[in-house]
Amino acid sequence: IIGSGAHSKVLASEIIKLNRYELVGFMDQYKRKNTVIYKTDKKNYKIIGKIEDIKNYTSDKIFGIVGVGLNYQREKIVKQVELINKDFKWISIISKDSLISSNIIIGEGSLVMSGCIINTGTKLGKHCIINTGSIIEHDNIFANYTSTSPRVTTGGNVTVGKLSCIGISSAVSHNIKIGKNTFIGGKSFVSKDCDDNFLYAGIPAKKIRSRSKNEKL
Repeated sequence: IIGSGAHSKVLASEIIKLNRYELVGFMDQYKRKNTVIYKTDKKNYKIIGKIEDIKNYTSDKIFGIVGVGLNYQREKIVKQVELINKDFKWISIISKDSLISSNIIIGEGSLVMSGCIINTGTKLGKHCIINTGSIIEHDNIFANYTSTSPRVTTGGNVTVGKLSCIGISSAVSHNIKIGKNTFIGGKSFVSKDCDDNFLYAGIPAKKIRSRSKNEKL
């Protein structure tokens, strides 16, 4: 796992629950090697190095995933890793406690958390996060580096542009297009299309202000 904040710990718990992979540890630029990040009854999971150490992980049995919640930071880290090791392999993690239709597409490096439902025909891009308890209806398209916060609900045929995020407990009506780098504030209801690079909020959601790429909201 690249990153070692709060989101990375939830990701670690999902990986361990799957009982399909061995979690080697965490990589982080700002924490000392061997710092314990996540504990279970059986093992302490530690910092194993910095991002530049990814050059040492060339086995076809080693995979990584970015454990950072902010979309623009995930994109930055992925680009950094791929400059260091262009052949590094990314893995997607789908919680064993989610309900996923058999004919959806999930891009590399993406994460689907516990309690999520994703219905038929939906496509998730690379390095997306569908957070706890979200319901993604049929034929949605989420571009690369997009995310939902917990308990988001989307109707059918929703499109979410690159780097955009739908805030906690928000709902999106059918046939809506959300632009690139757009943030939908928590507990909003989106009933109309949303432009690129804006913050929307409210019931119904309205344009609040413009938004830069590197904003945390």
